[in-house]
Amino acid sequence: MSKRRKIWFTDWFDRTLDAVEKHSVLLVDDHRILLEGVKNLINGLPGFHVKATASAGFEALTLLKQHDFDILVTDYEVPELSGLELIKAARAAQPEIKAIVLSMHEDPSVVRELLRVGIHGYVLKKDTHSALVEALTKVIENKRYFSEEISDVMIHLANEPEDQGALTAREREILRLVVKEYNSRQIAEILFISERTVETHRKNILRKTGCSNLVALIKFAYANNLV
Repeated sequence: MSKRRKIWFTDWFDRTLDAVEKHSVLLVDDHRILLEGVKNLINGLPGFHVKATASAGFEALTLLKQHDFDILVTDYEVPELSGLELIKAARAAQPEIKAIVLSMHEDPSVVRELLRVGIHGYVLKKDTHSALVEALTKVIENKRYFSEEISDVMIHLANEPEDQGALTAREREILRLVVKEYNSRQIAEILFISERTVETHRKNILRKTGCSNLVALIKFAYANNLV
């Protein structure tokens, strides 16, 4: 093949690849290094393209209002909004969007809440890159993908159905610390979880108990022998 023909073929091949429809991804994470690493990974896959990134909840919501996306890949902990709240908002704005959670959390209460909003995938940050690649591939095929540890949690949850109003073990643990007047930062340090995770649990506790403030919550805890 002549040099000129090789150049023509290379240009044609590159244009053909560019013309192939790629699934657009909105990537949300407040850790810049991780965000860039995952973005480069996804952009290196055939058939996928990170159309936009966001490092906070409201920024992500603005992007969802301005652009269409096929897939949302988000951390569970996002500034301004929890990943749970972001997924709910994304599904309301774009009902067909596929949601994949990329998180370090294996807490059953977190997994349960995310399953309730119909996530399509859950990948742990400690997993290999191939896990995220497999998750992306499966959700586009209208399948679901969950890390092995998350699948184990799901089996446990299925065997022990939760009363919609019942507090999980983690929520009861946090409630006891709240009653002792620990703030969210202190609770996070005691339980070795993030402050945003504590805040999410506190919101769930208030919702489940029907309490509107701390005083009512303390009364609830004592009335139900939770402390």
